[in-house]
Amino acid sequence: MAPLWSSQPLKSIFVVWFMLKTPLHLALLSLYYVPRRLRPVSQWSWKACFLITSSKFMLQYLAVTRSQELPQMEPGKAKERFVLAQPPPDDNFNGVLTPASIRPAPVGGIWFPDAIRAGTSEVKNKKVVLHFPGGAFVIRFDLNDIGPGISKTMTQHLKASNTFVAQYRLASGSNTRFPAALQDSVTFYNYVLSTGVEPKNIILSGDSAGGNLAIALLRYLHTSQSQLPLPGAAMAFSPWVHVTANAGEDYNRSRNSQADVLGGSILQWGADAYLPERNDLAREARPYISPLHHPFKTDIPLFVHAGMAEAFYDSVKSFAQEMTELNGEQRVRFHGTEYASHDLLLGHEPLGLTAQLATALQDAYDFFDNQVN
Repeated sequence: MAPLWSSQPLKSIFVVWFMLKTPLHLALLSLYYVPRRLRPVSQWSWKACFLITSSKFMLQYLAVTRSQELPQMEPGKAKERFVLAQPPPDDNFNGVLTPASIRPAPVGGIWFPDAIRAGTSEVKNKKVVLHFPGGAFVIRFDLNDIGPGISKTMTQHLKASNTFVAQYRLASGSNTRFPAALQDSVTFYNYVLSTGVEPKNIILSGDSAGGNLAIALLRYLHTSQSQLPLPGAAMAFSPWVHVTANAGEDYNRSRNSQADVLGGSILQWGADAYLPERNDLAREARPYISPLHHPFKTDIPLFVHAGMAEAFYDSVKSFAQEMTELNGEQRVRFHGTEYASHDLLLGHEPLGLTAQLATALQDAYDFFDNQVN
């Protein structure tokens, strides 16, 4: 149920109250964080504490007011790097991806640092990362803002030639709940394959809710009747692996939740908007929505990362352990980074943990490389 503050006239009252109290609250916290012993994590810098707290306030504002921007469907300043991917034939969607009320739809993404020229001779040997961004299934980040950093990281540490950042449909109504985002992941993967890139040269990737989606797509490719080939590898950074109807309470009870950037309200909004309305579909879809305690066999390497100072750490580590027990260490690698909060892939610079992210990605690169050699 949406908060009372998300509808007018109460929404306007909340916005005014938030704008008045937040600067004062942040000013007080900026003084409180001066002594290192009072910081949420004593090893964090004053700047990191301030930025994480500011981001947490903003996420709370978005959750309470239900502020949501629709995904980008026009090229904009991305120009020729933007692609509106069209759904593949219906036989690529089966099982949980075929509810009558939710149909595949065109979705947009952007190439970084430049677009691949489909059908050219050099495409076949390009190494491509297909990345799904986070946002609790309800928030869209500007791909032009986050894409360059993600692409630079993938090129520098994984030797990727190109990264395609794919914005799936946000959960905003009955026709965009699960499995809309997973349908979109199939559409994006099919599009990348259609450019001529070899499946073995594609790495699925995602952070937070996008990490959940990367895992769900990997599961679907293994267990469905789809004719799409398997990619070369998959990565999930701080994946949201425990998505339940009580997501907010689950998060708030988690270790590190008070210090981490996320909040129970944003996750509860995401769960309320994303979970299926039909109970029968929810039972069938549960492993795709909430992979914790639902491991699956994989024929390709899966790299999973979490920050040791994030509230998702215990659930992500447990999921990785379950996958390792089923598949062995040659197929699954878990990497935890000390003092890292949620989503180190995007938050490494404010935390001063860029070197630690490089270490994690070097681990991923070596892990993937050992599968080939």
